[in-house]
Amino acid sequence: MNRLLFLLPVLLIACGTQPKTADGALQAADKPTAAEPIAEKPADTEPVTEKQTEPEPAGNKQAEAAIAAVAGESQNSGKREEEVYEEVFSEVKAFIENLNKIIQSKSYSRWRDALSEEFRREISSPKFLTTVSQSPPLKSRGIVLKKPEDYFYIVVVPSRANSHVDRIEIIDENRVKAFYNNGDRELRLYELERRGTSWTIIQ
Repeated sequence: MNRLLFLLPVLLIACGTQPKTADGALQAADKPTAAEPIAEKPADTEPVTEKQTEPEPAGNKQAEAAIAAVAGESQNSGKREEEVYEEVFSEVKAFIENLNKIIQSKSYSRWRDALSEEFRREISSPKFLTTVSQSPPLKSRGIVLKKPEDYFYIVVVPSRANSHVDRIEIIDENRVKAFYNNGDRELRLYELERRGTSWTIIQ
């Protein structure tokens, strides 16, 4: 009897601890492992992969390569460069010859139409008029320019009415500088810019 009383608590303890162990094992199995949130991370990296494979940078590189190729093709032979020079020279020469007629007729409004808007503003500025007035030819005669019309009649008409172009310097496909030789030295006549189908004085 004493032996049975002794074994009964032992059996009860054994039975009581068994479910706890089973529950503990079950709870451990139900707990999410550390690998579960890691498995979701590849989805977060997809936008990075898309950015790295966007076609736009490749397109830009192709465009830059095409521009470089065109720039390389523009390095034409000496004969071709001469043809381009002669063509532009003829255009500039015709423009200046027509401009000379306008200056000779002393038509300020038509001459003004040949100027770019930027150059019109420049010759109208007090700073420009003062600087020209301080030049030796005008200063020695006590002439002070007060408006752009003064610049046209006093400076442009006497000095540019019979000018001619002897050489041009092509800056780019739309800009050139025109020079003439007065016998002593080469002077710049105008800096021109092609706008549309005509030339405009920008300086």
